[in-house]
Amino acid sequence: MAAGATCILDTAFGVGAGFLRAWQDSADILPRPAQLHYVGLMESGDWPLAITARPPATGAASGPQALALSQALGALSIGKGPSPGFYRLPFDQGRVLLTLCLGQRDTSLAQLVMQADHIVFGMDQAWTAAELHRLPALARRGSTLAYAGGARQDADRPALDAALWKPRGDGTLVFDPAWALRSSRTAPVRVFEKPGHCTVIGAGISGALVAHTLALRGWQVTVLEQQASPAAGASGLPAGLVSASGNSPADPLYGLTRSAYHLARQILHSMLVQGEDWDEGGAMRVYAPDAQRRKTSNGRVALSADAARLANTNARSEWRAEALWLKPQALIRACLSTPGVRLHCEAAVQRLHFENAKWHALDARSQPIASSELLVLCNAMDAVRLLSKADAVAADLSSIAARRALTQLHPLYGSNSSGPSRDLPGKPALPVQGHGHFLPAVPGTQGLQWLAGAGFEADESGSEADCHQANLARAAQLLPDLTGALQAQYKAGHLSLWRGQRCVSHDRLPLVGPATTNAENGLWMCLAMGARGLTFAALCAQLLTARLMAEPLPLPKRLARLLDVQRLQGRDS
Repeated sequence: MAAGATCILDTAFGVGAGFLRAWQDSADILPRPAQLHYVGLMESGDWPLAITARPPATGAASGPQALALSQALGALSIGKGPSPGFYRLPFDQGRVLLTLCLGQRDTSLAQLVMQADHIVFGMDQAWTAAELHRLPALARRGSTLAYAGGARQDADRPALDAALWKPRGDGTLVFDPAWALRSSRTAPVRVFEKPGHCTVIGAGISGALVAHTLALRGWQVTVLEQQASPAAGASGLPAGLVSASGNSPADPLYGLTRSAYHLARQILHSMLVQGEDWDEGGAMRVYAPDAQRRKTSNGRVALSADAARLANTNARSEWRAEALWLKPQALIRACLSTPGVRLHCEAAVQRLHFENAKWHALDARSQPIASSELLVLCNAMDAVRLLSKADAVAADLSSIAARRALTQLHPLYGSNSSGPSRDLPGKPALPVQGHGHFLPAVPGTQGLQWLAGAGFEADESGSEADCHQANLARAAQLLPDLTGALQAQYKAGHLSLWRGQRCVSHDRLPLVGPATTNAENGLWMCLAMGARGLTFAALCAQLLTARLMAEPLPLPKRLARLLDVQRLQGRDS
């Protein structure tokens, strides 16, 4: 972790009083841009009503910090209440990071990846031997441990291993084993203990959020974009939906997208204008019978007249609280305006070269456009071209698993139709999602606009008319009563079309992490967001930065492994 940063593990988060005290204390102690990482454990079944009804009433419990915490935790409670999992919530312009771990304590401890400077030891529930055994893996030599609520009688304290935890005169314990700690406790890739210079290739939503997240840690980041402006690829979508997916905790998307949604929401709340750049309120999820769908000759989804008439009676729908719409270009602009970030457009990187522990992004004349000790590829499908053209030294640094993952990337295409919302009687109050999505009223330069899409096609051969009709068919499946009005706008020539290419991995999950198992170089990736780029991008940027700087991971390690660039390591194909 970066010098000056502080990391606290609180095994008894309660109503957040300890977090608020630490946040208040850090405002005067930690130099900027040093970070406070606070990891709080809470039994998901014990979510207290008081935590969202009003700011906590203990300790540093008044003022804007308590209100910000109460609002963030309140958002977790909307709908069916918070689901078990890890939730990364940034505060104080990203300087204070709360990772709230909801679920059984033994499960959270087993899934945590961190090394705490200080541990708050909760005594509200008895500790098992297995839980006590997990604590040393979350500490470093010199970590301190204090009992929640102050000093306790020796008889009340669990039997911590005296060979690991040594008492101090102030009633706290210090982690100080008498033997050398195993090397397996350290990361297998290069960890940057202090911020330096980084080159990010690609100024879409992934590159912008990676640059923003690193800059908050003090990095000087140069973002290279080959087009004349940022958000030239799939991130140029006029507006899209950020939402949680999955219905069962057994589905990895369930935990991944819920963590991603709440992180994205917290970032949007602090950086953009609600109601203009984004807005929340949930979405209606429509489950139409599969029998209602049919394929056209070009493979696109169409809706039969009979199916449209039956949709109102046969479709099942429910309100999903964890959904919001977002204009990605607004978020990209805000991220690229972060102090420490420099954008260089029309920067066509032709080749990568690694020399003297630095990465050099070279132009067509083999002249360096940017040089840095860390390089992060956020350029979607173009990453395949760059690594294929890397010189022998640079190419050899990438692992077999990373190269295999890159060769399995493939493009899928989508489009979005939009039109004037004011001429659309009976439109829904909230976004609707199902097979595609429909945003009823997004502010634009020409007034409120509706948007419908977005498709997931293997080629981009369809005409503009084909794309509009496919998008309108999806909208009709979601909202049959709007079919006539949408078609009337199309015939009148009032619709606009956006088309884009998505970068998709072999398993439709992002590729995040080092492109190498070599500990000496800094080649990383954050790409292949697929159809969930708006949802995943912020979480992936936090995950990359956490691994890069040995910070607490924002995800359980079982889910973080699913996003690892190296996840194909050891597989035959």
